[in-house]
Amino acid sequence: MESKLVSLFRKVQRIPYQVCKFNKTEINENLEYGDCRHKHYLLKQLLDKEGYEVSEVKVIFDWKDLPIPAELLAILKNSGTTWDHNSLKVRVNGKWIKVDCTWNLELKKKGFPVTEDWDGNSDTKQITNGKLKFYDVHVYSKKIKIDKQEAMNFAKALNEYLGS
Repeated sequence: MESKLVSLFRKVQRIPYQVCKFNKTEINENLEYGDCRHKHYLLKQLLDKEGYEVSEVKVIFDWKDLPIPAELLAILKNSGTTWDHNSLKVRVNGKWIKVDCTWNLELKKKGFPVTEDWDGNSDTKQITNGKLKFYDVHVYSKKIKIDKQEAMNFAKALNEYLGS
């Protein structure tokens, strides 16, 4: 039988990935799509409600470590491809495990590192298979500068690519 942790992870993971505006007050179990911020905030809410000990994590990653076409990455001229990402860690059996529900199963077809058959006792796959840096959200101060218009253009192109 699947643990409650795995069941809630799968519920949120199934939500299609799409970069969009983030407003905490609009995040609930009826979420139709979202990016790492939406999905991890919802998973944290659900796990908190079930009594899990959960901590938010910021992860520094590189978009280049994902199977994204070069022409999309080229949009990030001023911002660069190194960004921060929202994730969680959950205490299970006395140890902290990294839990990342960002990529929905359909994105495996595009080559994204999608978690399948997770046991609920070990780390899930992370945002990329590349080099990552993890920070507790309470000690992380945003060091990465992102050009807002460029980020919006990249998000639109990424959403179109992932939806194709």
